[in-house]
Amino acid sequence: MSPREYIPGDTVFAKLKGYPWWPARIENDKEIPPKVLKQKTKSKGLLYTVFFYGSRDYGFFGPDCIRPFDREAVERDLRDKKFKTKDLENAVHQALDPSILRAQEEAEAAAAAAEEEEDEEEPEEEDDEEEKAAEDDEEDDEEEEPVVKPKRKDRKKPRKSLSTEQEEDHHTKRESSTVSRKSEEPNSHNSIGHIEKQDDLDMFKKTPEYKKIYHIRHKLQKLVYEKKPGEIAKDDFARVSQVVKEIEDSQMTYDLLRYTKIGKVVKFACSYDYGDDEHKINQRCQQLMKNWKSLIIPETRSASVEQHEQQS
Repeated sequence: MSPREYIPGDTVFAKLKGYPWWPARIENDKEIPPKVLKQKTKSKGLLYTVFFYGSRDYGFFGPDCIRPFDREAVERDLRDKKFKTKDLENAVHQALDPSILRAQEEAEAAAAAAEEEEDEEEPEEEDDEEEKAAEDDEEDDEEEEPVVKPKRKDRKKPRKSLSTEQEEDHHTKRESSTVSRKSEEPNSHNSIGHIEKQDDLDMFKKTPEYKKIYHIRHKLQKLVYEKKPGEIAKDDFARVSQVVKEIEDSQMTYDLLRYTKIGKVVKFACSYDYGDDEHKINQRCQQLMKNWKSLIIPETRSASVEQHEQQS
């Protein structure tokens, strides 16, 4: 019986030595980046180019290292928690619903663009009108707490590694190698958020929600941003903790994260060494960053599974 043949776009499982069967997508060599394709070795037999979900690597495999992706069986195994690692489980979710992967790539591109814009400015030199508005808010609230500056970045970069596998099975040589790929910039970087025009952004910055988060960011920025070890007085830890509590109690959205850039400041607060800190500022800031990851991933992670259950 001849092996099943696959075409570009087919979802499959591919086997790389040392790893479990991993969800992947058959690729068209004409659409593969040249630096990736040049790693493909010449073979007398059929050699598929695949894109791995989760790791976002490419690989080259013979038919013996490819097997069908049975959606019903995969959804059943997912419910039964048969995928042993979180990375594999996430990759399976992406294979079942590729829009999750697209959303991640678009969010990363948007975050990178926002970061580049932010790096071009001095942290304390953001929009003068917004700074003044934040200071006015402080006076109105009779607050004296200093404040923040943001960094929107909490993403995992694709691996930059090259691995090669050679196996002999029933006198058949199979060569496979993986090479990482950078996520391609999406054409539309606003598909996850709701703001698409400058007028919409201007209106958004006038909303109470935006002003509140920007004000909190401003306070945290003055307390922790670009502070060297030992520069934050221990007496100020309680003030930092209080601002972090305000962030924890706030309803965060993708647009608030992106346009207030509060993530940049919280990330800096994560990296500061507070020593023996009873307020656990490091851990709490790290938890905030983890929670915010979900804002760039659609809540459709298990939609395909739930839909199948409803139809059953």
